[in-house]
Amino acid sequence: MSVSIGTKILACILSFFAFFSVTKGEGQPNNIPETRFSDVELAQDKYGIWPDEDFTVADPASMGVNAKQLDNRLALAEKLNGAQYSDSFLVLRGGRLVYERYFNGYDENTPHYLASVTKSFISALTGIAIRDGYVQGVDQKVADFFPEAVITEESKRDMTIEHLLTMTSGLHGDAAGDDFWEEVYTSDNPGKVVFELAQTDLPGEKYSYDSMAVNLLAFLLARAVGKDLFSYAKEVLFEPLGMDSVVWGATDTGWYEGGYGIDVTPRDMLRFGYLYLNQGRWKDTQILPVEWVLQSPSKTQNFLGYGRLFWNERFNNFQGFYQANGANGQFINIYPSLDMVVVQTSNTHSDVRDLLLFPLVQLWAR
Repeated sequence: MSVSIGTKILACILSFFAFFSVTKGEGQPNNIPETRFSDVELAQDKYGIWPDEDFTVADPASMGVNAKQLDNRLALAEKLNGAQYSDSFLVLRGGRLVYERYFNGYDENTPHYLASVTKSFISALTGIAIRDGYVQGVDQKVADFFPEAVITEESKRDMTIEHLLTMTSGLHGDAAGDDFWEEVYTSDNPGKVVFELAQTDLPGEKYSYDSMAVNLLAFLLARAVGKDLFSYAKEVLFEPLGMDSVVWGATDTGWYEGGYGIDVTPRDMLRFGYLYLNQGRWKDTQILPVEWVLQSPSKTQNFLGYGRLFWNERFNNFQGFYQANGANGQFINIYPSLDMVVVQTSNTHSDVRDLLLFPLVQLWAR
């Protein structure tokens, strides 16, 4: 399908306004307070409805969601993209599933590769590991977990878990080359390999998006909890939420990656988003401390609003959502002020991506 000049111009105009409607902030130091959890209080049961095997389905209009506008927006995205853009698009409001569409051969039972959405699961697991006492707090030094590492740069001793969570570790493993990646994937001690990588910046000095730094965090967590990270995640996160579709890629030696690697169904993505919408509560259990949920999207050094492995987006005067985001159109958006979670999966890299679908959801929900 060809895209007309007119639709391309429209896309450019919308892109322009979407870009400049982001609240711009200057580079700033990380200012999220130190996190330790002595008492984990149960958050309010705001919606009084929890999914068991499935979500409760409700009519969109009854929950104030305009399904026709969403259908039109998906059709426009397809037109601008030249092909069907979304593989799935789901909306949960007030704990009820009000919109669910699948395309390109996908359905509710098909796990989808999430790319960097995986990072936000690692953020959650870090908070849980702190809650469980395996990690002292976000200011604990990375070197504590790799005493056998050869440290040639003294500044590396200052690297903390908070630096890994906020992409300010000073490492840039994504650009380290094929030989380095091969060593990571074949090593029995990949965390040591990554930690020993030469720094490009001092810890805390500069934001630099780096998936390998989050792999390091995943390897660190596995060491801290004393078992493979997938087993721990099933025990403390996936199984309590009823997320039984998770598939997680590992290195050749069985270490689970943190920067990417998880496949899951869109409905299970909704479960994870609903956990955050409920401030870490699931049914009668506080899986994540409230403080951790509230601090996760806090703005750090990236001016677009990168927090603890979540993006904190701000469009126009609407500042009410944050997201787990992955390459080629994967996202879990949490809208606390709208009582809503929006999920999309896709396999398309396109400028249409975020522009037409999630920034304007607040216009369709009243």
